[in-house]
Amino acid sequence: MKSVWQNLKEILRPRIPEGSYRLWIAPLTYRKTDGDTIIINCPNQFFASWVQEHYLHLLNDALIQEGHASWKIRLSPAEIAKEAARDQLHLPNFAPSELTRPRFCERFTFNEFVVGDSNRYAFSACWAAANGWDNHSRIIYLHSDAGLGKSHLTQAVGQKILENRADTKLCYLTANEFTTQVVKSIKSGQMDAFVRRYQNDCDVLLLEEVHSFAGRERTQAELALALDYLMDKDKTIIFTGSKLPRKIPSVNDQLRSRLVSGLITSINPPDLPTRKKIIERKAANYGVCLRKEIIEFLAQHLTGDIRRIEGAVIGLVTKSSLLRQTVDMDLAREVVKDLVGEPKAITVATIREMICRHYQLSRDDICSKSRKSSVARPRQMAMFLARRYTESSLEAIGREFNRDHATVLHSVNRIKKQLNESGKLRHQLEFLVDQLEKQQWQN
Repeated sequence: MKSVWQNLKEILRPRIPEGSYRLWIAPLTYRKTDGDTIIINCPNQFFASWVQEHYLHLLNDALIQEGHASWKIRLSPAEIAKEAARDQLHLPNFAPSELTRPRFCERFTFNEFVVGDSNRYAFSACWAAANGWDNHSRIIYLHSDAGLGKSHLTQAVGQKILENRADTKLCYLTANEFTTQVVKSIKSGQMDAFVRRYQNDCDVLLLEEVHSFAGRERTQAELALALDYLMDKDKTIIFTGSKLPRKIPSVNDQLRSRLVSGLITSINPPDLPTRKKIIERKAANYGVCLRKEIIEFLAQHLTGDIRRIEGAVIGLVTKSSLLRQTVDMDLAREVVKDLVGEPKAITVATIREMICRHYQLSRDDICSKSRKSSVARPRQMAMFLARRYTESSLEAIGREFNRDHATVLHSVNRIKKQLNESGKLRHQLEFLVDQLEKQQWQN
């Protein structure tokens, strides 16, 4: 049946835009067959609802084309399957002596991680640990705010280690999952088996969200004991947290000392060049090649965590696919507006201030009676931009520059005429417009 599902996807591929296929159909995977129903995994509930509404009828048509008219397709969100698996993991028959199989996101690899100045040190440290390089710390604490890539790097370490040594006993879990295991072991009287699990069956420990141990005294004590053994045996340990070890409240000195015993590295929000690379990579993953100016625009206005950037790219690709139009600047502006809100209104005052900054003039200079070209030309350009980008009257614009409406009209007409004659002036004005639009979208 898995081969039937692959055939259905290939039948559908030429019938929809390539970007839509990569975004909505390619991630669908065969799970199992239940009677006459093919159960297909989706990343989440929203994804399942979208595919059902827009593409399920096409998949059913392909099913009929393949000669399986009586069969049905059911979309199963992965988050539901994870909840079921989590419920099973925490049942009373939890086995403290057995390691659970790591659940890694396939996309979280070193190859998919975009490296920049904000994360280069963390990336290098994790790469060295994953490859077992000598003279590098095997204990790493990754610190960052949410959505900056610490889980990506942690899972990349795990996947690389298993790729190099498939028989490695690797344990990947969160602080909350570790706490649950401790509680289950205490209640079932199997703490000895729990301790042996980490002593005998753990070569690599990847422990996420350690800031969540705050206030959990018994869990902290058990973790400190487990870490002692792993550290003595020179095992690889990766911690992640949204707080630095010294800033996690209600953590005992024993555990805190172990958290700071290795390399501590922070991942900062991506800078502009890194954001450009992330946007370009994410778009390429969905089969879309964005123009340079669109990448620049998105990178300028989508600051902060990487999830926000990825959400913008997905929104851009989705809108382009559904509206059946190419990705242009208008579409990019719509997506940015949805994420960061309406752009700031452009006023005569903001134009005047921007011109003054660019030409290094004071407000008194640009509003003075000076006719020097170093003052008069910027003043005329400011009036021209104010007339184009605001709804202000000639009289209102004039008041901002201590001029009457006739002078404003003369300045606007003069710049219009010179734009047709001077390429240099056109380039200057294009640059100023670009700066004005960037300022308009700044948070």
